Amino acid sequence: MGLPVAHLEDAFIFPLVICDMTIVERLDEIRQKFASFTDPDDKWKFLLDLAKAHPGMDAALKAEKFIIQGCASTMYLVPKFDGAKIHFEMDVEGGTTNPLISRGLGALALRVYNDMAPADILGVDPAFFQQIGLNVGLSPTRSNGFASLVKQIYLYARVFDAISKK
Repeated sequence: MGLPVAHLEDAFIFPLVICDMTIVERLDEIRQKFASFTDPDDKWKFLLDLAKAHPGMDAALKAEKFIIQGCASTMYLVPKFDGAKIHFEMDVEGGTTNPLISRGLGALALRVYNDMAPADILGVDPAFFQQIGLNVGLSPTRSNGFASLVKQIYLYARVFDAISKK
């Protein structure tokens, strides 16, 4: 099944497979991408492209305990810790149909934090997203939902960091 996105190839200046990148390299790539936007709508197109390209997650993982509280959309975030890195599964109710901006915001967060060590996650200032202008133009409910998602990622990172130090 192909993705019906005409400008998808333009959306990604960084690799789709980011496993070998450090968190600093990921932040730099995203910072460069946001700096390259020349039109205010570029950010929204980019987030929509991320949403459509995001693989989603198995419906069996969509349990109430994994719902991000404070998000206007029903967003799920499932962590899996292997003792060294945290892998996150994320999706919104509706998948690639609706709400795409929320799904794109979640996919962007995963581009930073997914498959990273808890200490690496905790070493990143979450204000990074404000510094690149992500919050500009976001509705208050989307902004609060994204903040709740990032907060939950950091909570998981703190717990798994403590576990990994035992």
